[in-house]
Formats: sequence, C-alpha cells, structure tokens
Amino acid sequence: MSTSNSNRCVIGLDAHPDTCSAAALMGADAGTAEVKWIDHPIPIERLEKWAEKRVGPHDTVVIEASGNTFELAERLRKVGCHAVVLESVRTGQVRKTYCNTDKVSAVKIARVFLSGLAVVVWKPDEKTRQRRELFWQYRRSVTDAVRYRNRITSWLNGRGIRRPKGLRLTQTSGRRWLMNCREWSSMQRLLIEQMFEQLVVAHQNRKRLRRIIVMEVVQDPKLLELVRLFGIAEISAFALGAFIGDIHRFRTPKQLVAYIGLNPRVQFSGKSGYTGSLARHGRKELRSTLIEAAQNLLRYDNPLKSWGWKLAIAKGRNVAVAAVARKLTVACWYLMMGRFTPMRQLTPTLKTKITKMVALLGKETVTQLGYSKLKEYEECLHQQLMAT
Repeated sequence: MSTSNSNRCVIGLDAHPDTCSAAALMGADAGTAEVKWIDHPIPIERLEKWAEKRVGPHDTVVIEASGNTFELAERLRKVGCHAVVLESVRTGQVRKTYCNTDKVSAVKIARVFLSGLAVVVWKPDEKTRQRRELFWQYRRSVTDAVRYRNRITSWLNGRGIRRPKGLRLTQTSGRRWLMNCREWSSMQRLLIEQMFEQLVVAHQNRKRLRRIIVMEVVQDPKLLELVRLFGIAEISAFALGAFIGDIHRFRTPKQLVAYIGLNPRVQFSGKSGYTGSLARHGRKELRSTLIEAAQNLLRYDNPLKSWGWKLAIAKGRNVAVAAVARKLTVACWYLMMGRFTPMRQLTPTLKTKITKMVALLGKETVTQLGYSKLKEYEECLHQQLMAT
C-alpha cells in the first residue's frame, strides 16, 4: 500500500469479541470517498498480523466504542498503527435500515469519521482503565450486598418478623438472633444459612474493594486533594480521578459539566423553545456520584447549603440538587487544575474524613506503610493536604 498522503486510507473496523470486519475508504470527504477493499472476517487473535499487512503508515484505523475497543486500539498502536475510537451514540445513529451487516458497518464507521460529525473518544491510559474497572467492581459489590440484605429482610417480612433497630445482619449476632427468634425446620435453617453466607461474602468483598480504593486515594496526592471539597469522600474522589483522567483535556469547567451530563437540555427552533431537565448523557457513573454528593450538601452545614435551599424553594428540590452538583463539578475542575486557594487549616469535617479513611485501612496496612499508629498516619495526611 502506498504511504503517500494522497493515497492514505481511513479504515473502518467493526469489532466483535471473536472477529472483526475492515473497510478501507480513500477520499477527501464522506460523499466522494471510494471503498478500496473490504476484509471479512478477521479473527481477533490475528489482528496484529492483519494490520502489519494491510494498514499503511499514514492510514487511520477507526473503531466504534464498545466493550473491547480500547484493548484493540492499544494492540494496533503497539504495531505502529494510528487508531482512533469514535463515540458509539452518534456513530450508531447512522445506519442503513434495509441492510445492516458487518461489512456495511465497517464502511459506515469510516464514512462517519470522514464526515467530521463523529466525536473522537479520549483513550484512557492503563492506570485509568484499571481504576475504572476497580470502581465498576466496587459498584457491583455494593449492589450485591444490598440485594442479599433485602432478600433476607423480605423473607422475614413474609413471616411477620421485623428486624430490631441497630441489629446488623452481617455480624454474628444477626445470624444468632434469626436462628433463635422461632423454631425453624431443618430446610428453613439451611435456607437461612445460605442467605447469610451470600450476604457475608458480598459484604466482605465490598469492604475489601473499598479498602483498595482508599489506598489509591491516600497514595495519590491529586485524589487526596479532592477530599477537601464538601460532599466529596474517598469513593467520590476515586470516581472523579478514574473517569476524568487527564483534567487538561477539558479547557473549561463547562466542558467537564457537559462530559458528566449535568448541563440542562436546551432546545430552541424559530420563536419557540425550552430549557429542560438534565441532558443525561455522558458519564452516568460520575453524574450519579455527584448527585448523591449534592444531596448530602443540602443536608449538612456547608457554604452551598443555604444557596441550594433558596433555589429549592424557588425552583424545586430536583433543580436545586442538579445546580449544586454543577457547582461541585466546577469546583472539582478548578481544584484539579491547581487553581484552588491553598489551605491554611484543616476543617473538622476534613479531619473526620481522614480519620475514617485511615480506620478503613486498618492498623496492619498502616504498619506496612511504615507508621506505628493510626494517629501518626493521620497527621502525615494532614501535613500532605496542607502542603498542597
């Protein structure tokens, strides 16, 4: 294949778990570009050999975002190919209604890229990808723990039994209480044992993953600095670091707000139009995390509470929560860009956050870090925050 700029191709790659299809288009724009060749099917395990044979040094390989997209893009990059990832929402909207095959999809992906309408997705580095995987695993563990706890509660409600306030089902006292609250048959006792085993395993998995997240936060100064914001704890700080990645790819706070999907929906045509609810696109993980943080900000004393409640009275609570979440997002942008006011002293709220994080790590982990007492490690984190 010729390597001159005039003969460079845009190669659309329609990827699946086992195979992929490729179509090479040559031309200046989507309307006049001609299909030079189509390869179908290409086994995933032979992707590198195919790329070395068919992709030229000036060609661009375009992939629609999906489950294994970033892995394939990284594999292509290692063999010297220039690969870009396109946003799946806009790319998926362009398709032929009468014919939708892998070959057609490969051509479509290349034409969408040539049209200039597609949004190129930022490719996260390996550390960011691992953090995202850890966050998703933690969210699944939270879902599992809540599901198994609710399953036991529902089973008890069906038998007219109410759990006493303050009794934790994840502790031995909870299981002992349930076993002794009435006479159970042998089959029922087996079911109780199984439900408790599932709950304990899910709870321990959640606790283990949360400890890993806390370790990531305390060892990364940029993540630890996010904790100084009201409403942001270790999970929120970790999520911001995992899904934002390089903050410098957002030139303004508005771009970060739009990336998360906290901007209102705006639609105007002619003399009519409206500004509605949240657009609800972008990173839903961050959006839900910041909405939860905004809910907490409206409950406890902080600089945004009075402003948020005034807006809630005028516009409604949902509008106020979204507005507080946007303000919190803007504060995160300025903080991550290094444009925040240095700290002169630690607030009691921030000290409490640090104490809880160190307690989650436990004495054994703190000792491995080289500190004899939990309080000593807390003081070290205090000094680190003051230095930033």
